[in-house]
Amino acid sequence: MLIRITSGDNSRIRLVRKLGTRKGRNTEGRFVVEGRNLVSEVLERGLNVDFIMIPEGTSDDAPDFIKNCIESSGITVCEIQERVFDSLTDAGTGIGMLAVVKQQTYSPEFIYSLEADDNLLVLDRIQDPGNMGTLIRTAVAAGYKAIIAMSGTVDIYSPKVLRATAGMIFEIPVIYVTGEDRLKDILRRSGRRIAVTAVDGGVPYYEEDLGRGIALIIGNEGSGVSDAMIEMADVKVTLPMRGRIESLNAAVAAAILMYEAVRGR
Repeated sequence: MLIRITSGDNSRIRLVRKLGTRKGRNTEGRFVVEGRNLVSEVLERGLNVDFIMIPEGTSDDAPDFIKNCIESSGITVCEIQERVFDSLTDAGTGIGMLAVVKQQTYSPEFIYSLEADDNLLVLDRIQDPGNMGTLIRTAVAAGYKAIIAMSGTVDIYSPKVLRATAGMIFEIPVIYVTGEDRLKDILRRSGRRIAVTAVDGGVPYYEEDLGRGIALIIGNEGSGVSDAMIEMADVKVTLPMRGRIESLNAAVAAAILMYEAVRGR
């Protein structure tokens, strides 16, 4: 179904603007996906889509994908002025369409439903959207089954993170947890060994078994893993480095460690 919106103060346009902030997304329990690829992903996965928006004139000579959306009785497509559409995204012009989608939420109890050998990725205050997107994509590729995001971690539903995940955000549950004590209780009850990277007191990562039943903690880009999380760790590993390099990018380091789950399969 196609709706043409001529007012820039329409309630749906106001909602999209509100969802441009983390507070707005948390309040509404919704987020915005931009571009045909991500919109296709959410539709194919049967996620709850409130509506799709396209810029004015798109419906006149629309590709088959948009025509199918317009002709579907279960999808509302809103056509708005092009300049208003462009103001709703920071991705620049040319994204073609966006959709408002209901968030998927998972409680910490979800972790207890996983197999004992399944691996988890714990993100301790990761801030960079590009790193977050890469971490999510790599976790999926390496067969990790869930991600725990601690307080202070960038919002997985921010437009920059969504673009960086290339749709893989919909492949893996992400659970937000507040406080190291709560995290420790969850991980201990799940029976997983807790692994961290450590500057001091760690052993080379290839000398430890990181293949099964691991909760791998990756720390903040600037300050690393918090002291409280280092103290709760069962396994402390290092990535040997030559030359004058002191550390690797968080996403690069995590990829090396997560792929231990793939080695030897």
